Amino acid sequence: MVEIIILVSAALLVGLIIFRLSKRGISKKYDRKPANPWSALNEGIDPSL
Repeated sequence: MVEIIILVSAALLVGLIIFRLSKRGISKKYDRKPANPWSALNEGIDPSL
């Protein structure tokens, strides 16, 4: 009986962790960059030339 309680609580804990991680979504670093010539400054290119 104790093993079943431990198994169910561990399954609930793993399910909760998976749910929280999936709700977070894709990280911001994988978002598309805006199509702006001034964003080229991030790569060290001067767009005013």
